[in-house]
Amino acid sequence: MENRLKSTDLRRFAAYLRQEEKSAGTIEKYLRDARAFAAHMNGKTVTRESVAAWRDGLTTQGYAPATVNSMVAAVNALLRFLGWEDCRVKALRLQRRVFREQSRALPRAEYDRLH
Repeated sequence: MENRLKSTDLRRFAAYLRQEEKSAGTIEKYLRDARAFAAHMNGKTVTRESVAAWRDGLTTQGYAPATVNSMVAAVNALLRFLGWEDCRVKALRLQRRVFREQSRALPRAEYDRLH
């Protein structure tokens, strides 16, 4: 069976999110990301490779890694809802910053003035 997104899938997903008592903001964001993904797929078969290509394309379009990961979470939720577990992809790996960038450091005089 081919995995192709239909408008009814998105309506059912919206109803599911409401049933799960997700917040209005979460529902809005998940549906916005799911619609963007559906528009990208444009009726083509959804595969793990196509989802990964969409994810990687978001990065090349200039989206921040954390934003890409939130979009991937929304689409993965849709794919899980549809039972298309084999199409889900991993989020981008984020490197934690242990130290602040030097350009963002507060000069000692400014620190003393604020303290």
